[in-house]
Amino acid sequence: MFPISIYTGGAIENGAMGVTYNKPPSASYPAEDDITFDELRRKIFELTGLNEDKNSINVNARWNAGADESHCFVLLPICENSMWRMLVERTLSGSTGWSIVELFVETVANSGCTQNDPVEKSQSNVECGENTHIVGEEDQEDSQELTDEESFEFKPHDKSALYVGRSFSKDDLKRAVIEYHIKQNREFETVTSSNSTYAVKCVAPKCGWRLYATPIEGNYFQIKKIKGKHVCSNGGGDGKDHINLSADFISELILDLIKKRGDACTPKEIQDFVHELYGRVPSYNKAWRAKEFAVAHLFGEWKESYVKLAPYLNAIQVANPGTKVEWWSDNSTDGPNVKLFRGVAWAFAPSIEGFKQCRPVISVDRTILCGKYGGTMLIAVAYDAEDQILPLAFAVIKDEEDESWSWFMRWMRLEVAGPRPLCVISDQHDSLLKLFNQPDSGWCTGTGQACYRYCSRHLCEKIRSSFKKDHLAKLIKWVSRQNQPSKFRLGMLRILETNRKAHNWLAKLGARPDDKSAHHLWSLCEDGGCRYGIVAVNGNESVFNLFPQIQKLPIKALVELTFTMTAETFARSRQAASKIEAENQLWSNKVTASLETRKAKMSEHKVVSISDDEFEVETRSKVKQTVRLGRDQRGCSCQKPQLTGIPCSHLLAVCAFLSLNADDLVDEAYSARQLLATWAPQFHPPGSPEEWPDYAGVSYSPDCNSINRGRRKKVVSSPSVPAKRKRSS
Repeated sequence: MFPISIYTGGAIENGAMGVTYNKPPSASYPAEDDITFDELRRKIFELTGLNEDKNSINVNARWNAGADESHCFVLLPICENSMWRMLVERTLSGSTGWSIVELFVETVANSGCTQNDPVEKSQSNVECGENTHIVGEEDQEDSQELTDEESFEFKPHDKSALYVGRSFSKDDLKRAVIEYHIKQNREFETVTSSNSTYAVKCVAPKCGWRLYATPIEGNYFQIKKIKGKHVCSNGGGDGKDHINLSADFISELILDLIKKRGDACTPKEIQDFVHELYGRVPSYNKAWRAKEFAVAHLFGEWKESYVKLAPYLNAIQVANPGTKVEWWSDNSTDGPNVKLFRGVAWAFAPSIEGFKQCRPVISVDRTILCGKYGGTMLIAVAYDAEDQILPLAFAVIKDEEDESWSWFMRWMRLEVAGPRPLCVISDQHDSLLKLFNQPDSGWCTGTGQACYRYCSRHLCEKIRSSFKKDHLAKLIKWVSRQNQPSKFRLGMLRILETNRKAHNWLAKLGARPDDKSAHHLWSLCEDGGCRYGIVAVNGNESVFNLFPQIQKLPIKALVELTFTMTAETFARSRQAASKIEAENQLWSNKVTASLETRKAKMSEHKVVSISDDEFEVETRSKVKQTVRLGRDQRGCSCQKPQLTGIPCSHLLAVCAFLSLNADDLVDEAYSARQLLATWAPQFHPPGSPEEWPDYAGVSYSPDCNSINRGRRKKVVSSPSVPAKRKRSS
């Protein structure tokens, strides 16, 4: 642990050893060595009594920049975790010569000042042997260099404020200089930028403004001198581009925007974003390049991403034994150790283990990749006792064709799914349908290896696009989800009355030449229990909702997202399942709630015994259902128990009538014990690239002929944005 002192409510002053505070600390407390900057901020609000909704805080550390045993304290702005951790590590190691962390905290009203507001007075600024000069506000531009005795205005919480003695990382210093000149409508050029000096000057020939900074301890640069003043014009400029507003600078501004929007973020959005920040509109091509830089910074270059993919997947396999990876490639002209990428499939070991506890149902979906090299992504998911998605297997293929689907599905059967018979739910994709008629595919329906069912969501989308009638799609969706034969027949009659062509199309959908219909492929009522009540790919409309923006990422970032999000899903679901088991709950929350609802309804049912194992149950609405509890046949004429594995209210009423334990009739796959076992396996991150094991295997390169080509689309946002010539991407 180490001590932290928090100063607030006073003013910063200059003392014999540099910066001091004119009031004693408002609070002090011992902090843990691994405290993060976010935890520190919360602690500051707690100890000072500030209202976080009404106020923001700017944290500056008192940093010892003196050499050897001398002390010369300067302000070190702390605005993110890496800076804070550096300060903590230096303090704990004793290299600063100071054993306590002193924080000067400024309070800023959330609805008050912005960076363009007038600055507040302070007694003096920090200086270490240099004349001091503030640059950062319009009314300061004509001031002369200040002596030690003179006071001046400055604003430490303004990241673009420049004054002698202020310290930055080199990147932050460059950004501060750029921001200042953009706001003041001045332009500068770099004179020197090296490990020993950073110097810039105004571009105007008659303007004598100069800034010099040199490195201090900790790889930071401190402003040593600001000479002269800007005498160049600073007229208008709102809405115009700026020479120092570079694509590289903009790319740093939009990182969070790109994280949220991915490749879907348009240059027009970037132009609007920059205009909101600085009142400037960068050119369309500059915004385009900034987006490319930001995507590369966050996710890596598109081609480089393929180079890193094999070592990354190898690192995941080492960290998570049992993880399966399969490559599909062609020979390349670049040598025997380089292959031309055609596809890669992967399944994480915890997912493979968790699937063993799930019902024998998987859903398979696909999406088109929108990145530079295109392609298609395939994903297979399973369902736990709460009907939550368990991401099971993934693949990226260059071309979606019969051979690609066959390669993925055969690999998944051998390496991931295991030999047990499975129900596969998907759309009516021809390449996938062919597999279920091939005896050697591992998925043949004729040999009992699998059964195939249509996803109701995809079915309704096809109806909507084919017949252009939303009400018809909604009706078919309702019919596909009915479990009672009487309601199913009624629904089919309504479809016939509404649209005879749609009715006939449904009857022929998936049917073989000698079949009158194949309603079992899309209807829950005719399913026979293979689906376990799952009618769509999932309840969130698409399994890809679990992986936002995955279609727009470079391939290594795409795989990394599947690992991260799947690991988070396991951690979140494991915690929920542990809570259920800790409460000694027998079934999952969803099944428990369903049973409680049905038990409440069963009190209104009337049970009449027909024979030893057959009973008639009359509901409050006078509807009669037949329940059978024989050794060879257990179920109800409403079909809910047979279709889902969960007793209906009619079956529960008979169990109560006979004093039987209804829990014995619930499928074990819904148990709390099995739910916890599903999510119990642990994910182990592969670490940073420096921590990955050595990889000496084959490297994979993309097919450059598959690049998604096109021209940059010009979108004129306003008259202030000049039109630019289109350029191919």
